[in-house]
Amino acid sequence: MDQTFGIIISAISLIGGVLLLTGNGGFLMGGGNAEERKKIYNLDKVERASGIAFLVVGVASVIDLFTTGLLASIIYLVVVIGSFTALFVYMRKKCMK
Repeated sequence: MDQTFGIIISAISLIGGVLLLTGNGGFLMGGGNAEERKKIYNLDKVERASGIAFLVVGVASVIDLFTTGLLASIIYLVVVIGSFTALFVYMRKKCMK
């Protein structure tokens, strides 16, 4: 089950990251208050930054599939948390209109 979950997370992250980087993943950015978000953020920058974050998570998940041990799991968590933290900081600093 653990291996299957890792494969699913890796595939979703890599596919979503590529879609967002190519500009075809706007549907992934949908949700509540879309009009409000358009007023506040430059959505092209947000899509690219989100695509990069998802690709980093996808690559880290693929690497995590082939590694074992506590240290590898800790590094994986640090990379995932760090990439999304960097995404949120970037969104607040560089993607605001």
